[in-house]
Amino acid sequence: MPRYGPSLQEPSAVPDRAWPAEPGASVVVVCGRQDILGLVSIISVALFPEPLALELSTCATHGLALIRSRQPQLLVCIEPLVVEGDALALISQAKRLPTPPKAVLICNLLDSQLTREIAEAYCDGILGINSADAGAIVQALRVVLSGGRYRDPAVTTGQRNTHGFSGPQRDYKLTAREQQVLQLIVQGYSNREIGEKLHLGISTVKTHVGQLLDKLGARDRTQAAVQAIALRLVPWPSASRAVG
Repeated sequence: MPRYGPSLQEPSAVPDRAWPAEPGASVVVVCGRQDILGLVSIISVALFPEPLALELSTCATHGLALIRSRQPQLLVCIEPLVVEGDALALISQAKRLPTPPKAVLICNLLDSQLTREIAEAYCDGILGINSADAGAIVQALRVVLSGGRYRDPAVTTGQRNTHGFSGPQRDYKLTAREQQVLQLIVQGYSNREIGEKLHLGISTVKTHVGQLLDKLGARDRTQAAVQAIALRLVPWPSASRAVG
């Protein structure tokens, strides 16, 4: 059974030690808050023995490139990002890589069922910005690095059942063809590849993709894929294909 963080379990369950780092161990921090960035950077170095490469970024695109090249043990995303991108979308892509990192999200209140579902699906640790002092960050990272899950109730409030957060499941009224296209989007296929697999013209595929974005209220393919998985509209994808 997974261990939960001090917000849900006694602090004594969290060992006071550093975690062994394999040769070339690294941590990627994607952050727009300089105050929290400093804390996370210092704490990350303290939790890992040498050698440790600490990589910093302020945007999702550069952050994903770092994750793919460095294959870090830990990814910390702090909302809001300065340049561009969405922290949850970045974490979801990182988690579908062949060697996914542990992922911690530091953010404001997760104020919708969908956002909470996505965070629960992908994040090993969730911590509120207002709670992110040095002690809370240390505890969250320790729990996650030891294989547990850390949840800050101040951010993840919402009534849950055994299958996730409660509330009526919206009917997105996807056609059979749209479900096929959505599954291939989640698996990381391009429009051209989807057309080849389903024997459809590229313009027809684009029409289906546009209709899916409208129905899901997604701004792009990546967000559509994240929502599809969080809402259990399609199965979890294979790690061999990731949405780029």
